[in-house]
Amino acid sequence: MSKKAVGQRGSWFATVDEKELPCVHKHWLKWPHYHDPFKPVENGPSLAKIQEYVQAIQHGKIVILTNDTVLRDSQGMVSGFTRQSYVAMFAVDDVTFDPSTGLKFKITDRLSDLQ
Repeated sequence: MSKKAVGQRGSWFATVDEKELPCVHKHWLKWPHYHDPFKPVENGPSLAKIQEYVQAIQHGKIVILTNDTVLRDSQGMVSGFTRQSYVAMFAVDDVTFDPSTGLKFKITDRLSDLQ
């Protein structure tokens, strides 16, 4: 049976079973490896917001994978996402973050389908 995820516009987290979990974009997934380059964009997120998000992944080792509409700038570069749906909750490991290379981790297990 799938679980229900509830998120809010602008938040990088969604709630499942009263637990707030970080959301990651299917766009950056090359199974089982995830790499979000976090390239700087004008008016983009602060490093503090990114670090809070990364720490939630590093400590909890659970993420929510989302389907999104990819937004692109005039050069065709990814400039953001509009969340369309939740796919599933996954356990992750080998989580690393460097501002120059981005967020990387490996998916190790599918925990629950989401709606």
